[in-house]
Amino acid sequence: MEGNKEEALRCLGIAQRHRAASNHAAALRFARKSVSLYSTPEGEKMVLLIQQEISVSGAASGTDSASEARSPPTSGATTPTPQAKSSGVEEHVTTARQRATASSASSAEKKPGVKYTVKQIEVVARVKRCRHHAYYEILAVEKTCTENDVKRAYKKLALALHPDKNNAPGADEAFKMVSKAFQVLSDKGLREVYDMNPTIDPTQRGGGGGGGSGMARGFPGGGGMRFQTHPGFQQEMNPEDLFNMFFGGGGMDQGFGGPFGGGARVYTFGGPRRRPGQFANARGEDMTPSSPLMAFLPVLLLVAFVLFSLLPSLFGDTTPDPGFTFRPTNRFSEARHTTPRNVNYYVNPTEWESSAVWQSVPEQYRQRKDAAQFSSKLKNFEFDVEQTQIQHLQAECRAFDNARQRKIAEEAGVFGWGADYAKIRELRSQTNAACEQLRKWGVSTLAY
Repeated sequence: MEGNKEEALRCLGIAQRHRAASNHAAALRFARKSVSLYSTPEGEKMVLLIQQEISVSGAASGTDSASEARSPPTSGATTPTPQAKSSGVEEHVTTARQRATASSASSAEKKPGVKYTVKQIEVVARVKRCRHHAYYEILAVEKTCTENDVKRAYKKLALALHPDKNNAPGADEAFKMVSKAFQVLSDKGLREVYDMNPTIDPTQRGGGGGGGSGMARGFPGGGGMRFQTHPGFQQEMNPEDLFNMFFGGGGMDQGFGGPFGGGARVYTFGGPRRRPGQFANARGEDMTPSSPLMAFLPVLLLVAFVLFSLLPSLFGDTTPDPGFTFRPTNRFSEARHTTPRNVNYYVNPTEWESSAVWQSVPEQYRQRKDAAQFSSKLKNFEFDVEQTQIQHLQAECRAFDNARQRKIAEEAGVFGWGADYAKIRELRSQTNAACEQLRKWGVSTLAY
């Protein structure tokens, strides 16, 4: 059996090379030979993939590809495996068997509902053949590429793989892989961490060592709260949000990047704040103007939006609040703590004494630990400090839980075969300080 296994793997490698060269007939022949010698999940998955590519390409009935697609599959190729489904082959086993045993290729070729092309399948397959951490390979760029090269590669692949444009099986997973690769390679700090150790995910806690560039979160137009992620941790962005930001659907304060290295992160609050409803999804359905008034409606809405955004800055207090950090530095050396949850933070003594926040506290109460009870400005400032800390803890807790779930899945084996239940119990019993602190405060461990 071991001899058959080696020969089966060799045939599978030959099938892969033929498939990469678009020689589907030979690829299917060697894939089936591999399964007949020694059935493996990879071999069965390869057979199903090639059969699907042949049916989509609409090969003529007289060609070798069509004849191979119509010939009965081997016993190992009739049952789809979980691995095959996870790679994007989502056809029901009955549909796959009917396609493989059909007496006429034309009926399969004319089957309605096929909304993707061979080229779309090829770009999905090319990306998914890459390892999840092979970010340069995913974007098809060299390790010496520039930031502009990374942006061009992402733009090309994101447009080709976006689920709204590409309905091929596995396009959604490939789109996420491209988004993750762009997030890492477009950030100077994350890229340096990844180049030092390409086997890790630099967006997870601990991947950045003693520091991290961080991604400044914010929205165009000023105001609101801005913060950078915790040192050594980079919060992963949603692929759809990243796509919208890149193609004009949103804004990002200071773009991608930032200084790489250690040091405390400085946070500031202040400026006119917007309500959540103002940050609507930029994507929407096209409207055809039915009258001259409708043609000017977008312009009128834009003018109204600009005026509405300027009102807080015209009539409100736009003086920014003093900065603070969660770690002491030479500049931020005065220790303080919030009243409700006793969160420690540090401010610049000179800046703090002259700030409107501190000046709003009556002098007779400034030495009291509960001084925030006598000033709404200080109370709101400390509330923002606590919310920033909560967001950090939620991100850290989520990263810990995701990493633990991946390890549990690795130890679970296939349908229970080879599972290390002792290791699984050990992983499930592990705790995290960030998660425990959130539970102690009665705050959800999920970030919203």
